[in-house]
Amino acid sequence: MDIGRMNKRISVYGYVDEMNELKQSRKVLKKIKTVWASFNPVRGREYYDAQKLREEVTYKCYIRYMPGITADMYLRYKNVTYNITSVINVNNEDKMLEIYCVENVKKVRQVNDDG
Repeated sequence: MDIGRMNKRISVYGYVDEMNELKQSRKVLKKIKTVWASFNPVRGREYYDAQKLREEVTYKCYIRYMPGITADMYLRYKNVTYNITSVINVNNEDKMLEIYCVENVKKVRQVNDDG
C-alpha cells in the first residue's frame, strides 16, 4: 500500500463503558481515534428490506495498524457512518489494516463527537 494514497481523515468509533450520575455502567458510542486512510468503494448491490429496494455499497479502507479494531465498531467519513464488516491484518505483519465496511444509518442512532 502506497502511504501517499492515505489522504482521507476517518474516525473510528466504538462502544465504551461509561458511568452515569447514578454510578451505573452503560455502553456509549464514542470516538476512539481519528486517522489517515484510503477509503474507496469496491462493490455495490441492491436488496429488498421490508418490501423496499435498498442500495448497499461496500467500501475498502486501509489504515496503519492499530490494535483493538473489531467488526463491532464504526467508521465516520464526511459525516457518514459506516458499519465495519471485517478487519484484516494485512499479511499478519502488524503494519496495515484492511477494513471492509458498508453504510448503514439504521444501526447507529447517535454518534457522540466529544471523545
